[in-house]
Amino acid sequence: MNKIIEFNFEYDSVDDILSIFDYNKHIKESIEFSEDFNIDLGDNGEVVGLEIFDVSKFLSVLNEYISRNFLKKLKKIELVQADYRNNLFIAIVLYAEDKKVYQQLPAIQKSEYTSPLIISA
Repeated sequence: MNKIIEFNFEYDSVDDILSIFDYNKHIKESIEFSEDFNIDLGDNGEVVGLEIFDVSKFLSVLNEYISRNFLKKLKKIELVQADYRNNLFIAIVLYAEDKKVYQQLPAIQKSEYTSPLIISA
């Protein structure tokens, strides 16, 4: 079953960094998925935050509509999450002005990624 959750966000247009987070969730583990993409997981393995560096370049590879200009106008972000077997699927739903852009991220095979940093309670 997919979980669709609205998240807080900050977009740094100078450095082109998008931070997506939930202030109310505890971060148990942070995973560096790639040099441009970090994922924070909560106590139950759910995604509680994302950080994407060079986000306009990263996402424009998947969707040419996403640009720095589009990201500067963001009003709302939702994450869609689903677990299936050993895979975590995440999509970002970006709302800016009158546009809604749904962008699937690459699937994450959980057993292949271990956290270099585990934050203890």
